[in-house]
Amino acid sequence: MIDRRKIAWVLLALGAVLAVIGSLQDVFSTVYKGFGTDLRSTSTLWITTSNPQDGAAEQPALFAAGWPVVVSAIMMAVAVVLLVRQETAFAGRPLAMGGAGVLAGVLFLYLSQLRELKELIESEPQRGSSKDELLYHDGFYLLMIAAVVALVGAVLAQRRSSEPVVEDEDEGDGVVVHQLDNDDDTPPFGIAIPDDDERETR
Repeated sequence: MIDRRKIAWVLLALGAVLAVIGSLQDVFSTVYKGFGTDLRSTSTLWITTSNPQDGAAEQPALFAAGWPVVVSAIMMAVAVVLLVRQETAFAGRPLAMGGAGVLAGVLFLYLSQLRELKELIESEPQRGSSKDELLYHDGFYLLMIAAVVALVGAVLAQRRSSEPVVEDEDEGDGVVVHQLDNDDDTPPFGIAIPDDDERETR
């Protein structure tokens, strides 16, 4: 049977790695049309770049969530280390749930902000041949997958390992029977009971 605790360790570690990688990838782009050349603004969780370039090459992200995501990944990584040892698993379980919860909460707020931005863009009047649009990139999907994987791993980590219960023998109860020299004819307590032939000879 597959140990659910080991699955939890793998999922938590995978969620942490995917979260960090996703934070470094392009998350979304806003494309503004009607200016002769389309203006594309692409954001990660850390920075925003524009094409064609307008002003500084890199600017702070519109919705900067890089550090909270990294902190949640560190929490999950530490939780995995604690969960591996039975002596420290009690501390790893709440830390795993906390890290996964922080990641899910941050991404939920981030998604809410993106939804508001998309509604704002769609409400703008059309200036060119087509309307402005918001596009999602690989980083967005990696972050969503990381949140789901981390939450599943955190839930599995809450399951405590079931150790077999060993019943202690109570020396005061019951009778201990010893057999000496493989004597099959010797009954319990070492008292010999004569068979029928021995009784007739007597």
